[in-house]
Amino acid sequence: MKKLTLAILPLAMFATTNFAHAATSDGKTFGVSAGWLHVMPQSGKQGVYGQTGAPLPVLQSSSPNAGFEVQDSDTAGIMLDYFVNDNVSLELVLGAPPEMELSGKGSISVLGHDVVGLDKYSTAATTDAYTPTITGRYHFGSINNRIRPYVGAGLMYAHFSNVEADPKINGELAQRINGIANSLYPQFQGKLDVKPNLGKIKVDDAIAPIATLGVDVNINKNWFATASVSYAQLSTKAKLNVNGLSPVDGSNVTLLTGQSKIEINPVVTYLGLGYRF
Repeated sequence: MKKLTLAILPLAMFATTNFAHAATSDGKTFGVSAGWLHVMPQSGKQGVYGQTGAPLPVLQSSSPNAGFEVQDSDTAGIMLDYFVNDNVSLELVLGAPPEMELSGKGSISVLGHDVVGLDKYSTAATTDAYTPTITGRYHFGSINNRIRPYVGAGLMYAHFSNVEADPKINGELAQRINGIANSLYPQFQGKLDVKPNLGKIKVDDAIAPIATLGVDVNINKNWFATASVSYAQLSTKAKLNVNGLSPVDGSNVTLLTGQSKIEINPVVTYLGLGYRF
């Protein structure tokens, strides 16, 4: 939230200090629209990298061919406009947080063994994504024109919560890591169970630049339809731990830590109906 405040504060100060007395020629300074947002991530797997821990030999783990890809999603959207003058506006875009699906690609390997075949999971994990966006826009033509194209640029803030992995992953982890542990500790005669389980997955917040092209179609002096397409250069990191028990004293230990860069880079389309006042 601190990052979001730092990103928006300069724009807010600029708006309030310079445009406090600004107005459009038709006297309508504000606009609000509601509609449909379609998010199309242009992502690709980026590799999973980390480190193993006791009771496995402690070493760096690298799975460059593994990773996660974000799938398309849909959500409701609201756009709030403040018109500085007939051609310039500041806009805040809000959306109901969609549940985004992360599909798995490749396999995560430890000590030369595949411990999770991510390709098996069309939905390896899900997360709620909050992506408020603020942009400055330039609207072409007269404010009374029926059709008004516009361009814009600004910042998107992305916050991810409620990250949940497919429960089936834990079953595969248990089988594979217990197999590795038993090969390292033959004294247990193949009966060692370190109870491996996937800990909480954390996806980092991010701020990204965004560019927009769109068009407003005036229905009458108050109502308008709007459509736009935007692109944000957005990437983040997913971090995870695989926890378990030490075969020596039964204490809780971290068997594996890992992280993967996730390139999202979404193309976002919007269709809405608005009202100016």
